[in-house]
Amino acid sequence: DGVVYAIQCADGEVIEVDAVVSNMDAIRTYNELIGGEVAKKYPPDNFEPACSGVVLYLGLNQAYDHLAHHCFVFSNDPKEEFDAIYRRGEVALDPTCYLAAPARTEPGVAPAGGDALYVLVHTPYLRPYHDWNEMWPGYRQVILDKLKRTAGLTDIEDRIMTEDYLTPQDIHERYKVLNGAIYGLASHGKFTGAFKPGNRSRHVKGLYLSGGSSH
Repeated sequence: DGVVYAIQCADGEVIEVDAVVSNMDAIRTYNELIGGEVAKKYPPDNFEPACSGVVLYLGLNQAYDHLAHHCFVFSNDPKEEFDAIYRRGEVALDPTCYLAAPARTEPGVAPAGGDALYVLVHTPYLRPYHDWNEMWPGYRQVILDKLKRTAGLTDIEDRIMTEDYLTPQDIHERYKVLNGAIYGLASHGKFTGAFKPGNRSRHVKGLYLSGGSSH
């Protein structure tokens, strides 16, 4: 009757389906969910991930009225920043930071008089020598010092009432992306941009890929 897959859930329930859509990374889908001969066509070492990032979620007890909904503060030396992230695989010591203050357009996301800040900083994708449990406290301070120095958030540490964060390791584990990459596969080079794995699998009937590494 056309059923292609029988999916077994964690609780043991089996669901018959005609197609499967995977929104995890394409390379990880083939290697971790499919395996076998198909996985051999997509060895992870043959594909370079795009960059990763760290995210700070900050709840403040007092708003910074000078912030717009979307803001950037830039590195003083972008060549050095890009060299660190993309060539050396190290965090940038003077990073570009994207800030979102969504209460400017949706006041309900923060208590009256307070603020909710989202801060994104690009980092390298995960390398074997990266231990973000050790790296995070120091890099958090680098980011806060950058915001105090360049974004006018001079007393931000005094205003933080609640805080959460994501590191490349968290992103890798939570969103099933390749080595924590937040933009899928790197698009530089002659072939990678146009020849990423297709949305409709050529190797597994009924498998569709919607993750960041698919084209």
